[in-house]
Amino acid sequence: MSEAVILCEGYYDRDFWAGWLELLGCPKPAGGAVRDSGGQIVSGHGHYGYWTANHRFVRVVPCHGNQRVLSEARRRIEGRHIDPVLSRLVLCVDPDTQASGGSAASGLRPDDLLHHVRQFEPAAVMNATDDIELDGGVTKVSLVRWEVADDDTPGVPRQQTLERLVCAALIAAYPARGVAIQAWLESRPNPPAPDPKEHAWSHMAGWYADFGCSAFYKELWTDPKVVSELESRLRACGAWRVAEALVAGAPA
Repeated sequence: MSEAVILCEGYYDRDFWAGWLELLGCPKPAGGAVRDSGGQIVSGHGHYGYWTANHRFVRVVPCHGNQRVLSEARRRIEGRHIDPVLSRLVLCVDPDTQASGGSAASGLRPDDLLHHVRQFEPAAVMNATDDIELDGGVTKVSLVRWEVADDDTPGVPRQQTLERLVCAALIAAYPARGVAIQAWLESRPNPPAPDPKEHAWSHMAGWYADFGCSAFYKELWTDPKVVSELESRLRACGAWRVAEALVAGAPA
């Protein structure tokens, strides 16, 4: 048996992946009880599980922080031969860089990830699509960075995060919202330090309050206009290719 694993920073990333995987043809779990490739019910620690159309199991794991994504990746890679065998591992992170530059920080890049993996797997190699291959390609490790190339736009945070990706797609689909959100954010008395989350939750409160915070990132994938804008940005940053590889890979 084998499985693919997505390691993401938190619950909202997990929910975003859930809506995305369902859009790509992974059936929505019925009744909340999903069994993995070893027959165990996926439960606890916020894990989600999906079966692809060709019977490949995909597990989504929130790690509760950027550094914990790396530590969990090492644990999964070192145990990749244990049933179920790890066929693909995806690390999904916020670069946390500023979209308009001005900082030497670059966030976790493919070369950085390769360097990290080679510290405990010296034979790891990078292929032509920037995936890291182990054991001759039996296990592939991919990096997804939530980032977009959009110009600075009212209602979109500047920091490269999932929130920036989502807000950029929403405002591209519904342009009038950006100015309204920015005006409200700037009108707040004594606001706290800027945070990308304030933009995303403004969208949620203004147009998706019925979903609530827990479902907001998943339900975005039910709006065709938003999906179109998300897809173009996810293709540009390489994330769409990784998601398609997850759902189109060899059966478990």
